Amino acid sequence: MKAPSVPSSERRVDCASGPWLPRTCVWELTLACNCQCVHCGSSAGARRENELTTDEALGVIAELGALGCESITLSGGEPLLRADWQVLGRAIRAAQIRLEMITNGLCVEAQANAIANADFFGVTFSVDGPESVHDELRGVRGCFQQLMAGAHALKEHNVRIGAATQINTRNLASLENLHELLVARGFDGWQWQLTMPAGRARNLASQLCLPPEALPSIEQKFLSIRRQSPLLLQVADNIGYMGRNEPLLRTSPGGPERFWTGCAAGLSGVGITSDGTVRGCLAQPSAANEGNVRDRSLTEIWNDPKSFVYNRRFLVSNLQGACAKCVFGKICRGGCTSLAWAVSPEKPKANHYCLSLVTR
Repeated sequence: MKAPSVPSSERRVDCASGPWLPRTCVWELTLACNCQCVHCGSSAGARRENELTTDEALGVIAELGALGCESITLSGGEPLLRADWQVLGRAIRAAQIRLEMITNGLCVEAQANAIANADFFGVTFSVDGPESVHDELRGVRGCFQQLMAGAHALKEHNVRIGAATQINTRNLASLENLHELLVARGFDGWQWQLTMPAGRARNLASQLCLPPEALPSIEQKFLSIRRQSPLLLQVADNIGYMGRNEPLLRTSPGGPERFWTGCAAGLSGVGITSDGTVRGCLAQPSAANEGNVRDRSLTEIWNDPKSFVYNRRFLVSNLQGACAKCVFGKICRGGCTSLAWAVSPEKPKANHYCLSLVTR
């Protein structure tokens, strides 16, 4: 069973000629949030000005369906704070698009019946560690207990649940304990990703973000836990790249062998903010904005040959730093674009967070 998670690059796409289909979409329904996470990559809290209306959002869903989208993940902020999420969810399923969600869990118990009736493929909870670690990072006392109450309510409704954890200096030592908790609470899957110096996390980057030298120990910890775990464990796109264990990192037990084949932003993935701004990935900075659906249709933005040039017109000669000399450059294309952009915006094609690089 595939665990619910933020989409990763499962399919390799010819960057130069396509076909470019937005198979996966992560949609920030609202920037409103009832947490104040110190590691939030989007500085969520208050709603954006002029968030899309219900009718505008329904129009975007229709376009995504026509473009061949296969999966939409409702994100935020906190997506359950948007009053019309059920209307949008029904439209997504009516378009025969898989519906997923990532949530902080604070509203889940109260809305468990509605979530169960929405036909989600899966719901992913952002879980940062055991209770004390989680609540400290989230800035809300009792957040962990509310999250787990919501997870229990969904399990009672037979909704599959997953966890996504941002790994940073404050929770790296707690991952084994968190694993035991997730197993005990009936989670189905668990995704690991690095906290990146973006949004609110940029203010505490020196205290929160792990250095590239931590990657080998993260890799070994992940592989060690997965060997004895009943959960489906996955790494997100900002962990890895062409180390000796690369296929092990991305291949699910019993599944076909996989390895990193480059950032999918603008090739098979798209991100949409709550005010209609389109990017290849929501984790990218505003410099990656391709347009707004109020100015041009999503279809026009997606099909514009001048959109997403960092991936669609990629050349090995674009790579910088150590990436420019790497024999895997044509395949890897510098790892996670969002990570590289966040760490070194002046050199977004030089990714220091590379297992191959730090283990040479």
